[in-house]
Amino acid sequence: MIENCRSTNKADTLSMDVQRHLQVKSSVSVKLLSTAIITIASITTVITSMYLLDAPSQVKLVFAQGSNDSSSSMAPVNETGANLTTTTSTATTVPILTTPGVKEFYLFTAEIPDVDEEKLKVAGDAFSIPTMIANKGDNVTVHFYNVDPVTDERHSFTIGAPYNIDADIAFGESTVVSFLADHEGIFQYYCKYHLPVMTGQLQVVP
Repeated sequence: MIENCRSTNKADTLSMDVQRHLQVKSSVSVKLLSTAIITIASITTVITSMYLLDAPSQVKLVFAQGSNDSSSSMAPVNETGANLTTTTSTATTVPILTTPGVKEFYLFTAEIPDVDEEKLKVAGDAFSIPTMIANKGDNVTVHFYNVDPVTDERHSFTIGAPYNIDADIAFGESTVVSFLADHEGIFQYYCKYHLPVMTGQLQVVP
């Protein structure tokens, strides 16, 4: 009986020792696992920090425009203010086609569409420019072209007093008329062969 009790106590003691050993081993495993997780997290943080230090900072676009200049310059800069690249866009300059004190016109003969001259008993001719405007004192030049499809048609560019101009040309011809616009007012120019429809106005303003 006594031997049986001793055997039972030894078995209980051994079982308790095994349980304590297992508990200790489990605790050690949990600590090791926690330490490994913390270590991995630290390594990830270090790698992320190194990548952020090497990566370029976010680029911002800065637009600078002078108060009296239509052109704009764009300079991408990083957060430290250092210029990365500079791109300048320059406004296109539109050429000036007129010279102060000079007026130049290109005048062509033209046909009014759908005019039945036989039926209406009136010419279907016109000037390509119905109105010319010049300032008093301008040097005016008129390039006049006869492009009438009827080859035997003549045309004239005629202005009465005080300019007294009469340029008369045949089919396919051209001429240049120059004069000083020294009289203010509205003056009619016309083709003396195709009145009353082929007319225009020269306006000389101050």
